[in-house]
Amino acid sequence: MNRHIKSGLLLCLGLAMAGCGGQKIKPGDVLCPLVGAAAGAGVVAAGADTDETGALAGGAVLGAAVGYLICHENEKPVAPRPVPAPPPAPVAKVTPPPPPAPVLPAVGTKMISLEGTNFAFNKADITAEGKAKLDAAATTLGAEPTVKLSVEGHTDAVGSAPYNQALSERRAKSVVAYLVSKGVDGARLTPVGYGKTKPVATNDTAEGRAQNRRVDLVVSAN
Repeated sequence: MNRHIKSGLLLCLGLAMAGCGGQKIKPGDVLCPLVGAAAGAGVVAAGADTDETGALAGGAVLGAAVGYLICHENEKPVAPRPVPAPPPAPVAKVTPPPPPAPVLPAVGTKMISLEGTNFAFNKADITAEGKAKLDAAATTLGAEPTVKLSVEGHTDAVGSAPYNQALSERRAKSVVAYLVSKGVDGARLTPVGYGKTKPVATNDTAEGRAQNRRVDLVVSAN
């Protein structure tokens, strides 16, 4: 009987070595079938009255299979590693277009005209109505700091030319002084007097003469 056990063990070892040679196998994959094969061959050798190698080999194979199943019964399949998500695509920076350049009034444009009862009779004093118009002009000039103006004084045809020339100059300077008091840079304003030389209406009617008595704010540079 000892001869049978010995032969079975040798056969089992040979089978295990033949199955594992040249392969990367875990220790349990070798040890469990090896122990099972030895046990199976030993059982056959102990209980059999024959020393046939075939019987021993069959017991070893059966024992090896049982040992493999016992060792791997509770093994769980290894889940594959999750594939990492690709990095988010870079967000392209959108550069906003530059703001449009402001549209400035052309040289020669009349921005405002003080006509009629904007001055006291035969004086350069500005009336309340005239100041209200100049307040609006000061706001406009504040929004367009590069615009320069020619402040042009005019009169009707009543009176002598020298008198009307001097009156138109005083009224132009009075308008400049008022705008400066409202925060407009005086370097942007140039007072000019034209007297009665540039009428815009007839001097034969009261309405026409009222239109001729005026101070125009005309764009001289921008």
